[in-house]
Amino acid sequence: MIVGIGKTRNPKGGFTKEVTAITIGFEGAVAVVDTHVSNGKDVRERGGRILLPVNGTDVSRRAAEVALTLARASDAHVTALYITRTANSGGRGKTGPRKRASRRNEQAVLKDIAALAARYDVTLRSTTRSKAAPDEAILQEAKRGYDLIVLGVSKRPGETLYFGNTATSILDHSDTSNLFVAS
Repeated sequence: MIVGIGKTRNPKGGFTKEVTAITIGFEGAVAVVDTHVSNGKDVRERGGRILLPVNGTDVSRRAAEVALTLARASDAHVTALYITRTANSGGRGKTGPRKRASRRNEQAVLKDIAALAARYDVTLRSTTRSKAAPDEAILQEAKRGYDLIVLGVSKRPGETLYFGNTATSILDHSDTSNLFVAS
């Protein structure tokens, strides 16, 4: 189910009651569209810029498939954003082997998304951010002139539609159009 209605954001944070009412009993895949005009450009125009945060999870990869399908249809440019959590804990950084394993994982995820983009015949740019919370890194990168953020999310149990802290922060603070893909 794809939900795109006039008001998706609750002024107090999160999704409106209307979005929750539409999605709450649905057990299948859900995509929620939160549109805004960014940089004076309508998201439906051809040739936009899509930001695709990726982390190697199944929901992230399914969101990548949606983003690449949209990019191919609209001649949009896609940037895959991988966020590393290398912030120091207790004054100590990652050890050599842990750091190398983390880097190998990052490269594997970005290589997988690049191969997927090639199958969709979409040019993909990759970038990474480190030492920031995922929502902060995504919002910071989005300020670089993107028209759409496509984010893979998971529905959480409860009486309201909730995709987790990162998605809620993006919903509440992003000036960019957002597409939350929950499968």
